Amino acid sequence: MSYPKEQIRNVAIVGGGGAGKTSLVEAILYNAKLTTRLGKVEEGNTVSDNSPDEIARCSSIYTSLCSFVSGGVKLNILDTPGYYDFVGETMSAITAADAAIFVLPANTDIDASFEMLWEIFNKPKAIFLNKLDKEDIDLNKNIDMISQFDKAAVPFILPDSTGVQLAKVFSLLDSTIPDNFAAFKEKLIETVASNDDVLIEKYLEGKEISKEELISSFKKGILGKTLIPILSGSSTKNIGCDSLINFIKDYFPFPDTGSEQAALSALVFKSVVEPHSGNLSFVKLLSGKITQGADIKNVSRRSSERFGTLCTLLGKKRSELKDASAGDICVAVKLKDTHTNDVLGDDTLAEKVERVAFPEPNISMAVYPKSKGEEEKVASALQSMMKEDLTVKSSYNAETKEMILSGMGMVHLETGVGKIKSRYGVDVELRLPRVAYRETVRGKCEVQGKYKRQTGGRGQYGDCWIKLEPKERGAGYEFVNAIREGRIPKNYIPAVEKGIKEAMEQGVIAGYPVTDIKVTLYDGSYHEVDSSDMAFKIAGSMAFKKGVVEAKPLLLEPIFELEIVIPDEYMGNVMGDLNSKRGRVMGMERAGRRQKVIASAPLSEVGMYSTDLRSITKGAGSFKMKFSHYEEAPSNVAQPLIELYQKHQQEGR
Repeated sequence: MSYPKEQIRNVAIVGGGGAGKTSLVEAILYNAKLTTRLGKVEEGNTVSDNSPDEIARCSSIYTSLCSFVSGGVKLNILDTPGYYDFVGETMSAITAADAAIFVLPANTDIDASFEMLWEIFNKPKAIFLNKLDKEDIDLNKNIDMISQFDKAAVPFILPDSTGVQLAKVFSLLDSTIPDNFAAFKEKLIETVASNDDVLIEKYLEGKEISKEELISSFKKGILGKTLIPILSGSSTKNIGCDSLINFIKDYFPFPDTGSEQAALSALVFKSVVEPHSGNLSFVKLLSGKITQGADIKNVSRRSSERFGTLCTLLGKKRSELKDASAGDICVAVKLKDTHTNDVLGDDTLAEKVERVAFPEPNISMAVYPKSKGEEEKVASALQSMMKEDLTVKSSYNAETKEMILSGMGMVHLETGVGKIKSRYGVDVELRLPRVAYRETVRGKCEVQGKYKRQTGGRGQYGDCWIKLEPKERGAGYEFVNAIREGRIPKNYIPAVEKGIKEAMEQGVIAGYPVTDIKVTLYDGSYHEVDSSDMAFKIAGSMAFKKGVVEAKPLLLEPIFELEIVIPDEYMGNVMGDLNSKRGRVMGMERAGRRQKVIASAPLSEVGMYSTDLRSITKGAGSFKMKFSHYEEAPSNVAQPLIELYQKHQQEGR
C-alpha cells in the first residue's frame, strides 16, 4: 500500500568508514522483527552489505535501501558507505533523504568523511554516538568534542554507563534521570527554550516549562536546523537502537514535497545495472503518484517509460508495490533508458528538482585487457559502469592510445575492475597512464628536404626548403607559404604541409607530438614529370625532422593546477610533499575550518596524488586537479624518454 507523506520518513545513515552504520541498521531491522538474528559485517551476513564486493571487503560500497513499516510509519532507511572512494553513493542518498543520522564512534575523533558530509548536508540531522560499550570511553569528552564541532549539538539520549556496564539509554526529557546528568538536562532545556520566544521568557523568569512545550519547541529546533540532538548507544550490542528509531518517527520531519494529487515530479537518484535480473532505478517522488504499469515521461531524455514493475527493497529482498505517492521512495525494475539524475513527470516542474551533485573524479588509470582482442568488451563494460556510477568517467586517449578509467580513488577503481570481471567476464589490469609530453624547439634553422628516386620509368622528385622557429608556449602550430615565382607549383604546397603535419604528430626526438612551432616554406624545386604529391609529402616530412633536430629541440611536460583543501595541522607535510614533486604554491586562503592551497605541479609527479594526499592527511585532505599548461621538462625527466625512443627506433620498434 502507498502511504501519505505525513507517515513517511526518508533517513540517510551517514558517517566515516567503520563507524558502525551497517550494524546500526541491522539492529533496527532486528528490533522491527524483520530479521531473526543480528547479522555481522565481518561475517558477511548483514541485510545492507549484500554484494560480493561488500562481503569480501567487510565494508559498504553501495547505498542500500531498507524500507519497512514501524508503528504505522513508513521508514526508508538509506545505509551509505563511509569510505570516501564511494562518496557518490552517499551523495545520492543524502539528496533523496529528508534527514540524516550521523554515526560517530565514541572511541575515535571526528574524521574527514564525517566533517565533509556534515558541511554538505543542510537538512535536519542528529548524531548517534556509537560504540559506547568499548572500554576507556569518556562520555563528557565526547560531548565536549561534538559541541565544539557544532554549537547546535546538544545531548538528548544518554547511556546509563559506558564499557561493559552499558545496559540502557534514557531521554533527558524523561521525568527521572541520574543526578550526574542534571547539568545536561538543564543545557537541553535552555537550548530548546532559546528556539521559542515564549519559552525563553519563561526559562529566564524561572517558571516551569511543561514537557509538551519542550517537545514542541524541540521539534521546531530540529526542523529549523538550530538544534542537533546527540543520541547514544551501541549498534553491535543493540543498545539505544530502539530509542533511535522512535526518535526518527517522533522528531524527524516528513518529506517536504508536493501533494499526491499534483502533477508527477520525481528524481532517479541511484541506478543499479544488473545484466541478468534487470536494472534498478531508485526513485524519490517529489509530487504526484506512480502506478505500476503507467507510462511516464522522462523529461531529461524526452522519452516515455513503461513502469512495468515497482517494488520496495529490504537490502536485496524485493517486495512488489502497486503504487507510490509523493514523498516516498520506490524502485522501478527494467526501465529501458532511464539513468541517475533523470527527472520524471511534468515538464514544468523539472527545473525545480534538486539533482545529485556528484564530485568530479580525482584519479585516473589506464585500463588494459589481459587478453588481446577484448578491447571492445572492456569499452562496453566501462560505458555500463558510467551509467551506474556518475563518479566514474571513462574515455579513450587517442594520443596515448589508452582507455582511461577515472574515479574517486584506487579502491574505487579496483572495485570497478572487479565488477568488469564478475559481470562481463573480462580480466583487466590498471596501469599508470602515459603522460602526454610534447616536443618543440628553442632555436631557428633553415633546412632542405629533398626526395629523389629513380626506378626506371617514372621517378619521384620533391624538393623544399623550410624555416623553423619557436612560438610562444601554447600558441600551437603555424604554417606559412612564402613560395615565390612558382618554385613549387601551388598544387604541391598542401602535400608539403601534410608531410610536415604527419611528422609533427609522430614526433622527432622522443615520439611525442611537436607543438608551438612556426614553419615557413620559402623555396624548392620540382620536376615536370617525376614530381608528385607523394614526393613532396615525403620531402616536407624529411625537412621537418631534420629541422627539429637542428633547432635545439626540447621536451615539454604537462603542468596541472591543484586546489588542495586540508586541515591546518597537515599544512607542513603537504607543502613538503609538493616541494618533492616539483610543485609550486601559488596561493593560500581559508576554506571554512580548513586551508585551501592553490599549487601547480607536473602531471608525471601527481598522477597518484589522490593516494598520496590521503596518506599524508589520514584521509582529511581533498583536492581538484585540472590541466594548466605545458613547460620545459628538466633534463633528468626528458633525457631518459629521448634515449628510450631512440633505442626503440634503432631496434625497429
